[in-house]
Amino acid sequence: MTTTATEPTATEPARPQVILPPGWVLLPVTTDNAATARETFAAGWERGPRDSIGPFIHRMESWLTEMLDDAHRSGGTSVVLPLGVPWQVPVSTGIVFSRAAPPPGVLGADVALPLPDSGDLVETDAGPARHRVVDHEVPADADDTSMVRLHTIERTWVAPEADAYVLATATIAGQPIDDYAPVADALLLLIETILDAVTWTSPSAAANPGERQVDAAPR
Repeated sequence: MTTTATEPTATEPARPQVILPPGWVLLPVTTDNAATARETFAAGWERGPRDSIGPFIHRMESWLTEMLDDAHRSGGTSVVLPLGVPWQVPVSTGIVFSRAAPPPGVLGADVALPLPDSGDLVETDAGPARHRVVDHEVPADADDTSMVRLHTIERTWVAPEADAYVLATATIAGQPIDDYAPVADALLLLIETILDAVTWTSPSAAANPGERQVDAAPR
């Protein structure tokens, strides 16, 4: 089990705590994502000669930095990625957590912030949430070698502070080949299981700044 601990401040919004399958990581989204990428792949330098493994590590750092920068521009606060999973088929996924203010007029002084109307109402360890899965049609011009969006999973909670929403968005992408469909379906179930087990930090919790990474088998 891996846990990074830093006491959150009392004014800091609660963030998701995530139980992760082996090989998955939770990474913060910040203004300096290059530093996060370097730290994430730092151990890779021990796996071979620097002159041969260096180009690969630098490519992975650039890819991760760009991905985290994209999440930052879209309002993401953290991401969950399967960086240690050796994929046997060209299917990939990731989860982006973000916060969103409610639409004007929804949050009243004496009215609790409601969940959005869109999606199915589900019970999770973090409380009730709205859940929606979008199955994407394969573009007409895609062939068997194209990487396309297959499924998008959306989960929305009312933040513990009751003044904002916490959103989790995951996209499963892969080649549109029927033989790979069971892998995409298994990823869909795994992501739903991860999101079902989300909990919140609290000022008294011994956790990192709102986010805890725990490696464990899927529940």
